[in-house]
Amino acid sequence: MMTSDKQVQRDHHHHAGTVAGLISLRMTIAMTVITVVGGVIFVAGVLLGSRHEFTERGLDPNAMSVTEQFGSGMMVIDTKKAVGFTVLFVLGVIAAVALVGRYYSRKEVAPLEHAFELQKDFVADASHELKTPLAVISTRIDLIEFRRAHGQPIDSVIVDLRGDVDRMNGIITDLLVAARGAVDTEPVALAGVIGQSVDSVRPLADKRSVELRTHIDGDPSHFVVRGNAVGLSRCLVAVLDNAIAHSPAESAVTVSLGYHHHGDVAIRVTDCGSGIGSDPERLFRRFARDDDGTEHQGYGLGLALARDVANRYGGMLSVESTSSHGTTMLITLPLAA
Repeated sequence: MMTSDKQVQRDHHHHAGTVAGLISLRMTIAMTVITVVGGVIFVAGVLLGSRHEFTERGLDPNAMSVTEQFGSGMMVIDTKKAVGFTVLFVLGVIAAVALVGRYYSRKEVAPLEHAFELQKDFVADASHELKTPLAVISTRIDLIEFRRAHGQPIDSVIVDLRGDVDRMNGIITDLLVAARGAVDTEPVALAGVIGQSVDSVRPLADKRSVELRTHIDGDPSHFVVRGNAVGLSRCLVAVLDNAIAHSPAESAVTVSLGYHHHGDVAIRVTDCGSGIGSDPERLFRRFARDDDGTEHQGYGLGLALARDVANRYGGMLSVESTSSHGTTMLITLPLAA
């Protein structure tokens, strides 16, 4: 890991040096062109502003003694016009340098700003995505301590804990893949994703006295999509976590799997909460928080990230219905050919 980090740092410094060198080269070329063009215009302006003093006075330069000293074709510079063109030249160069500097700075720094934004998003996304599995792990540890204190077996809980750690490792890997913009797909059976997702959040549901129910409308083997099992589980866990957090105690959250219109498959997550108001789309904006008086006041990333995952695999996450009696979230994904 240390070697990898050092390599990343070297690559970062190399990239920064390359960008700086590129900016310097382009600025040098641009300044050279500006100076040459400006100089030509300046000289032409001064010459045009000059006058053949002897000729204008009706004198023959060849007959003047000064010709013998300085040669023929003497030209007298018009001082006022020369000063005026000099001032314009200096102002023009200053303005051109400012415009060129601004243009190249914005152009070359834009990719770095984009990379920085991606880095901030990744840190925020990773922090949020790890909150749920860490909460589950904490709950498992509490259960282990309780069982040990009462002389109960803990082997099964330790196995579950190992599974939680493996899932967290998978989430980190999926986040890194998503940060690179890569889309790694394979046939995924949604029934297995639902079972795994429900098992991963069950400790949270038990802690809040919320029952988790599943329903599959048809042959489970028919519901296969192109995607990534870890990514799709991330999407469903985020929706389930939100549903559990906003469900009253002793109620139920139902996950159903079935067909949707146009050959898509639909996953519906229905809770018995108080609804989400008249503007459900706000919940899918990053860092949008819904202060509904519950204890679950997150950072407004869960559903936004869940929609990003669904979109990555050609699907969609939306609010199908909501009322004071509950909300149904709909995840649609295209069936694999």
